[in-house]
Amino acid sequence: MPKVGMEPIRKSQIINSTLECICMVGIEKMSLDMVAKEADCSKGVISYYFKSKDNLILEAFKSFLSYYNTKINSEVRENMKPFEILQIVQKNALPEYYNIDKEAEPKINVSEIRGVEAMNIPPAKKAKLFVSFFSRAMLDTNLQSVLQEVYKGDYKGILSIISYGNEIGIFKETDASKSAYAVMALYIGISMLRVVGFKPEEIDDDIDVFWSVVNSMFGK
Repeated sequence: MPKVGMEPIRKSQIINSTLECICMVGIEKMSLDMVAKEADCSKGVISYYFKSKDNLILEAFKSFLSYYNTKINSEVRENMKPFEILQIVQKNALPEYYNIDKEAEPKINVSEIRGVEAMNIPPAKKAKLFVSFFSRAMLDTNLQSVLQEVYKGDYKGILSIISYGNEIGIFKETDASKSAYAVMALYIGISMLRVVGFKPEEIDDDIDVFWSVVNSMFGK
């Protein structure tokens, strides 16, 4: 039986360790024994909190996805302009281009226990997790359901930013629903291209591509 009061800390350690193990060996080869060793706890503790490997994967996926919203929401301030909020979305959902092979890899932390500032997923590990989870989601309806709910929330948030920009006359008048979907497709699509290592030689900066399209939609 785990110690009283340790549940939030221990669960966050197990989730972080699960994500680390997925980065190392992938979802299929990841085992509860491997996670227990990484988290410095017993396999029984993991089973006590998460019941099974499938449930642990599901909870780790939820934590991976919620990491982005937590980081974005922590940076949004009152009275920010719509473009400034979109910049925060881009910075977190589509950070500066990185070299996956050369990226330093500190430990993953998707827990708020030590504060939002301490939360971190290094870009190289982010890419590995992206591939692992999205590949699994193609076959796992539970992961699909989680992803759909998260994307609904993301869509609603971006839609509100664009609608606000339209209302106050900062954005060029546009179909807010289509534009919100297009913005999501941009950063998700570019992320996928990064993961497979594709960027045309003619393109120096894929973030510049993102903003070129966004500005063409909203710029006055």
